[in-house]
Amino acid sequence: MNVGLIGFSQSGKSTLYRAAARSQAKGDVTAVPVPDPRFDAIVAQVKPKKITPATVILHDSIEAAQGGAPRLLSQRFLDSAKKMDVLLHVVRAFDSVSAPYHDTIDPVRDAEAIEVELVLTDLQIVENRLERLAKAPNAKVPGHQDYLDKHAFEKIIGPLSEGEPLRALELEEHERLIVKNYQFLTGKPMVVAFNVGEGDAANPSSEVVRKMGALRAIGTPAFAICAPFEEELSQLDPADQPEFLASMGLTETAGAKTIRAVYDSLGLITFYTAGENETRAWPLRRGSSALKAADTIHSDIARGFIRAEVVHWPDYEASGSLDAAYHAGKMHLEGKDHVIEDGDLIHIRNKT
Repeated sequence: MNVGLIGFSQSGKSTLYRAAARSQAKGDVTAVPVPDPRFDAIVAQVKPKKITPATVILHDSIEAAQGGAPRLLSQRFLDSAKKMDVLLHVVRAFDSVSAPYHDTIDPVRDAEAIEVELVLTDLQIVENRLERLAKAPNAKVPGHQDYLDKHAFEKIIGPLSEGEPLRALELEEHERLIVKNYQFLTGKPMVVAFNVGEGDAANPSSEVVRKMGALRAIGTPAFAICAPFEEELSQLDPADQPEFLASMGLTETAGAKTIRAVYDSLGLITFYTAGENETRAWPLRRGSSALKAADTIHSDIARGFIRAEVVHWPDYEASGSLDAAYHAGKMHLEGKDHVIEDGDLIHIRNKT
């Protein structure tokens, strides 16, 4: 999962990048393990030779948006953003004399300014494509890709013209695939982090709270963080972090908030494979089958799928180990269509 940080210059996106990377930042691209107490507990019990947590790859390589230009987003910005799976939009909500874009703090204005640019970029692609499709003979042939594109684009051009991002629309599955294939920027999941001052970390302004609510209403995860505080926190020993967090009235780090928000935006859950050689956490789209989980592990395992041995996380936690859960009758044998739940521990019986 590639997560690209975007925002205006001096919004604090690089500070949040370093904080979320938890002192592991190397250059402007870093693979960050997903914070997961369940996985930690499994590892502590199994004591495997190798552990592989789920990870996200943070990118701070996308050029910052610059206020005052004819277009806020450069072509370099757009090309880089299209390569990302998720966009993490960092919005300045703190006072700073060094911020070059605006003299006054206005997080709603700044958040909407970039969103408008993304919408306009997508709208231009749709308009150009519809213009070409109007002359394409295959656009009148049901089932042809040109026909499907034309009908999908005719559906989305209206909302885009009214400033609505594609991720907020109710689309059919084939329409979502078309949007994904064209790498529409507003069709990508987005997470919005409002970078507030230290005094507002636990209680952001009413303006920020209202905007976060509006974003969540259209399915865009949004939260408030204080990036400089979080960067300082990331330098501390993990054992000292809870006390430092509590002093600010907080209960979790920006890294944990960010990763959870990324998971939410992508509709992901986590399942686990636990063995003495390797114990691993696997991201999986919510609602996926046991066969899809097997394919996530390895395509050969999916091809030879017989049954999935499944232990739900609460049963594992209560039993204390996989062996104990098995002996307590908490292991369920499931077929390929069984829907995997968040936290499931899985072993695939297969022919290979």
